[in-house]
Amino acid sequence: MNDFDTYIRASKNKCETTYNMIPNEVPFLKVGLTKQELQNRKQRFVKELSVVQHFMQKLIQYMEGIPTLIITTDNQGYILDIYGDQSIKEMVDSLGITPGVRFNEKDVGTNSVSLALEHQKPIAIIGKEHFHDYLSEAACYSSPFCFSTNSSLVGTVSMMTTVNFASNFYLGLLSSAVDTIEREIQLQEQNHQLHLLNQILIDSTPIGIVMTDNNGNLLEFNSSAEEIIGIKREEVLVNGLEQIDQIGEYTNYVLETEKKVENAEFSFQLGESDYSKNLLLDVLPLFDEGQMIGAFAQFRDMTNYHELQQKLIESEKLSTIGKLGAGLAHEIRNPLTSIIGLTHLMKENKYKAEYLDIITAELERMDNLVNQFVSYGKPTTINRVSCCIHDLIRETVELMKNNARLHNVNIYVECSVKDAEIYIDKHKIKQVLINFMKNAFEAMPDGGNICLGIETDLKNNEFHICIKDEGIGMTKEQVDNLGKPFFTTKENGLGMGLPICFDIIHAHNGRIEFHSEKGKGTEVYLVLPQNNE
Repeated sequence: MNDFDTYIRASKNKCETTYNMIPNEVPFLKVGLTKQELQNRKQRFVKELSVVQHFMQKLIQYMEGIPTLIITTDNQGYILDIYGDQSIKEMVDSLGITPGVRFNEKDVGTNSVSLALEHQKPIAIIGKEHFHDYLSEAACYSSPFCFSTNSSLVGTVSMMTTVNFASNFYLGLLSSAVDTIEREIQLQEQNHQLHLLNQILIDSTPIGIVMTDNNGNLLEFNSSAEEIIGIKREEVLVNGLEQIDQIGEYTNYVLETEKKVENAEFSFQLGESDYSKNLLLDVLPLFDEGQMIGAFAQFRDMTNYHELQQKLIESEKLSTIGKLGAGLAHEIRNPLTSIIGLTHLMKENKYKAEYLDIITAELERMDNLVNQFVSYGKPTTINRVSCCIHDLIRETVELMKNNARLHNVNIYVECSVKDAEIYIDKHKIKQVLINFMKNAFEAMPDGGNICLGIETDLKNNEFHICIKDEGIGMTKEQVDNLGKPFFTTKENGLGMGLPICFDIIHAHNGRIEFHSEKGKGTEVYLVLPQNNE
């Protein structure tokens, strides 16, 4: 058992036995600070909050597509800053998690902020590791950070995302970012207190440091600057700072304007090689009794940090490829089930000639699915043909009858437009119908009825295909997320079926509408234009 498990287990036990909490209750943080107290506290940490926000906003940019919320607290757990994904922010707002309140174990239960402060270690709490069920869909990562000058605990920086995006990699990423934040806070604090007489100490830092007089003549170029830039100090003294393009340009700007430059990022190419480094630069004007006497530049090699971001991106790509492959298997399983069911019937001497036609059609659909997977991510292409919409429904129902019997489901068809023709890709529309019918089967574990209806909307010149079940239904939040890649309401679902269905219907210039209520079943409407040539 690792430290995480021990900490979480102890916290949950305390919540249950000491605080008498109930997991299915919704926690709510109590208001802690007044507006003025919050303002005063934020003012005390204004530099730290600025540094944290700069680096964490960069982190959010690199994690594009992953809903992420950042929360910064002080060493007592009071929230000082919240920013990031709006949907997650709205969720935590509903719990009273806003600036000024305090993350307290006895109010919110087992949480990463309280554990990180208590044990002064980075902590991850994923899904059901939270005490309260309401947070079972959240993945939270917290890391403490300190004042570098005296190692006193400042507070925590936390990342929050949804459980389906959870990854142990994020805790390492957050810890690395906090290490960078701590180093940045250290440098800013040192630079504030630095006096010209302390220049002898500058070579002890791993940060590149450059100093000039007010005419731009080089006074100092430390060993770390040599290592980062790849140019010897003597060479810079002879040729001047101008040979280092970006650093020279920013330094001249500060000398001319007496304005500081902070957090300037740029790529620096090492000599004539193809290798480059990502640098983060600050340049400050130096004053003595109100008179500018020179410029002080510090720069850090951020290459490893950027490479870490790239590794995260590559990791997500590999994860996506794996999920796409699983999605293909999920889609191929549908026609395979139909083929297996029909072959079993044929073995029982229940042979019908049309079974061979259906099997052939399903094999062709599997071939189409493989082709679709190969071209996944490209615009969906469809091959339209004129077909009878009633016949298409009838064929699909025939395919699903064996599967329906296995689930104790009865299928009914209500069609008022039996001879209506529609111009569609019948294989892909059949794929959509099968997917929604299978979802309906799975939503009724004890069996039930499914009704397929076809109606004509003469006013809008549309066909409405309705698939209605008597299943468990969905919440509004679940309905709003339908169609998003990898979102699923199933315990073992992959979230691949519906995005494919949405792509197919959109390619037909149609739309999908859902009407669902928890415990009262779901109605799915496939809306297709009548004239779609």
